[in-house]
Amino acid sequence: MTGHGGGRGRLAGKVALITGTAGGQGRAAARLFAAEGAIVIGTDLNVAGAAETVESVRVAGGRMDSTHPLDLADEDRVKAWVDAAAATHGGIDIVYNNAGATRFAPIARTSYADWSFVLRNELDIVFL
Repeated sequence: MTGHGGGRGRLAGKVALITGTAGGQGRAAARLFAAEGAIVIGTDLNVAGAAETVESVRVAGGRMDSTHPLDLADEDRVKAWVDAAAATHGGIDIVYNNAGATRFAPIARTSYADWSFVLRNELDIVFL
């Protein structure tokens, strides 16, 4: 596999946890990190998308496992995910907090439930 941006193997042997790997930036990061030699441990709520990312990384010769679905606001499950990755691979070198979700509207039309959803999915999951 060739690296991107002129590098090759810049992440060889590193263990990378990446959230939101079912598509978009998370999928791109998983592919890039794996192409640079990282062992990628991904997760997402979207089971089909997460599985597609794992398959595409493996077909390209990279190493990736995924725990999906995983609610990143579930403290116990997140701790178990992180602990399992660290135990399996001897530690964690990189954490890429990509997952998130928002509900945008003018404040006058934003419900407290929507506000809470944004805080949970933009702040709490990064903290956990």
